[in-house]
Parts: sequence; C-alpha cells; structure tokens
Amino acid sequence: MRSKGVFIALGKAACYALLFIGIQLFVSFAAAIWLSIRSGIVLFSNGIAPEATALAAQVADALIRNAGLLTLISNALTLLLLLPVFAARKKSYAREISLFPLAPGAIWPLVLGATALSIVISLLLALLPIPEALMDSYTEASSSLDAPGFITALSTVIFAPIAEEVIFRGLVYTRLRRAMPVALACVLSSLVFAILHGEFIWIAYAFVMGVALTLVFERTGTLWSSIIVHITFNLFGSYLVQYVPGSILILILGIAGIACCWNWLARVYPRV
Repeated sequence: MRSKGVFIALGKAACYALLFIGIQLFVSFAAAIWLSIRSGIVLFSNGIAPEATALAAQVADALIRNAGLLTLISNALTLLLLLPVFAARKKSYAREISLFPLAPGAIWPLVLGATALSIVISLLLALLPIPEALMDSYTEASSSLDAPGFITALSTVIFAPIAEEVIFRGLVYTRLRRAMPVALACVLSSLVFAILHGEFIWIAYAFVMGVALTLVFERTGTLWSSIIVHITFNLFGSYLVQYVPGSILILILGIAGIACCWNWLARVYPRV
C-alpha cells in the first residue's frame, strides 16, 4: 500500500461519512430549534412563561417521537445532495456507487439469506447472557424505531437502508478498497458504520451486519445486492422476527440457512 494513496482514500471515505453525519446533525438541530420556537410561542400565547428545563424536556420528547420522520428527511437529503456532488465532477451517480444491474436468480439467495441473518442475530441477542443494563439500554434506544406508522416503516425499511448502503458500501468502502486490502477496507468501513449506530449492542450487531453487507457487495459487484439484503434485514428484524420461536434449533437452522444462501449466491456469481 502506498502511503499517499492510503491517505487520499481515507480522506475521501471520511468526507462521505462526515457528509452523512453532518446531514443527520443538521436535520436534528433544525428540528430542535423549530420545536423550541413553536413550543415557546404556544406557551406565551397561553400566558405561560416557558421554563428552560421543561421546554428542553418537551423538545427532546418530540424529537424522539418524530425520530422516524427526521431519519427519513436526513436520508433523503443525503441521497439528493450527492446529485450535485457527482454532477459537478461530471461523474455518473450510478457508476460512482456501483449501482449495476443484478444478475438473474440473485434476488432469492439475497432475500432468504438476509432473513436467516436477521433470525440468527435476534436469537443471539435473546439467548446470549448479555448484562441486563446493556439490554435495558438497547430496548430503550430501540423503542423510537418500533413506533407504529407509515413514516417510521418507510424510513426504517426503505430510506435508511438505501442511504446507508450508498454511503458506507457504495462510497466509503469502495474508496478504501482502492488503496488497501479488501479485508482491511471491509473492517474499517464496517466499524464506522457500526459506531454511528451509537448504542453498544447496536454497534456490535451493526458491525457484523456491515461485514456481511460488504461481503455480499464484494461478491456481486453491485450495490443492489447489499441494498436488498439491508432492506430485508430491517423489514424482518423490525416487524416479523418477533413471531419466530426462540430456540437453539432455530438458531442452528438459521446459521445453516445463511451458509446455503451464500453457496447459492456464489453459484450465481462464480469467481472468475
């Protein structure tokens, strides 16, 4: 690895990751300001002087209740802002993020493999002796994403997977891969992807998920594959995995299912 090439790759990858983070922070900050102003106006109109602590708690609660909408807006802005970035450099959006056509027959191993992975991770969380404090923190952090509603579902199942795949596999990983071994690029991009999930258990399984998504992307050469896996994983994990009985047998079957689907995908995309 040439040091100059590594630094350039790291710089490009960092820029795309910071773009993602910056938009998330901007949307949250703008929403907090708007909610503070609106709440203050309502209180003043009722002849009540707003108290800073109570107002802050009210705004924080509103941000949590609208987490799905804010995430949707952030991810949509991320995808839209990349348009002028690539246009200014006269680059093709699809080519820059490796959004190439998916091979016939690839969708089923991707969907079934993602479903099996979702089951395995969920069962590991249920069966492993995870400290109660960590599980309580995880449950509390997950509550905002479990809220019912079309906007939350649209954000969790569609917009978040697409935006995250575009940034972390389509841009961050591919830039790192140009200047370092695949394994190192995979670990670094997955680590950044995981850390941005914030909560400890989220970080742990997001890293595993990031590695799996990168392996799928690397095998197929198209971002469509990791997008499909990510969408299926979020859909099943958020709304369907609760109906799967928790047992060691199901866990073993899930692991076997992942292996079978990987072998199936390898037949669709054989190594040249």
